[in-house]
Amino acid sequence: MTTVSRTGERSRRQLHAGRRERRARPVARPKVPLISKRKALEVALDIIDNEGIEALSIRRLAERLKVNGASLYHHFENKEEIVVGAAKLALEQVRTPQTHDEPWRVWILRNARRLRQAFREHPDLVPVMLRRQPLGIGSAQMDATVALLEEENVPTGAIAPMLEALELYAIGSALHESRGDAAGPTHDVDPSKTPHLTRAFAQRALSADEIFDTVCEKIIDTVVMTTIERGGSIAPAASQRPAEQSTKATA
Repeated sequence: MTTVSRTGERSRRQLHAGRRERRARPVARPKVPLISKRKALEVALDIIDNEGIEALSIRRLAERLKVNGASLYHHFENKEEIVVGAAKLALEQVRTPQTHDEPWRVWILRNARRLRQAFREHPDLVPVMLRRQPLGIGSAQMDATVALLEEENVPTGAIAPMLEALELYAIGSALHESRGDAAGPTHDVDPSKTPHLTRAFAQRALSADEIFDTVCEKIIDTVVMTTIERGGSIAPAASQRPAEQSTKATA
């Protein structure tokens, strides 16, 4: 083999080795972000809403943001991290009050409405939200909610069942409305063949929002009363008050 041939062969081996090394090397996060994390999550949420959650990928998100895919690794490790971030963004209006300025039933119902609205606007995120606890979505807010409800003397035994029931009803209501069934019978039903059903929907006495509020209020009342009737545990703050009051009385 000539010197030129040996040199060419060595160059080809080095080229192939370089390619293998680049393929094996993990993608490093850029030191300086080219886009904000919130902007990336807003666009990701838009892709999920309009194209479906399966359409979301690092490449698709980078295309929409007009950046190189590697730029996204400054904020995210993988697609799941983006999806979790998008779900948190969708729920950012579901907040626990920071003060005791209003009755707990008022703000817990408001949060249920906001949760339903988030599911109506982002129905593709429902499967993600059903895994919210293991994914850590809203855990801090939920903990703050439980703490505030305990401070408001809500029986501790009623808190988890009440929150779970409100969330499940919000999901069901949102999915029902997203199908377009809330305002009337399905579109393929012939009114002439179902006159009673058509008349019932036409003369409905409550709107979808009124139904939601009514059912949520009943959920809250029923769970709390059932817990009390069964001798459910009372929040720590409530259990301490009688002792404090008796001390003041003797003083």
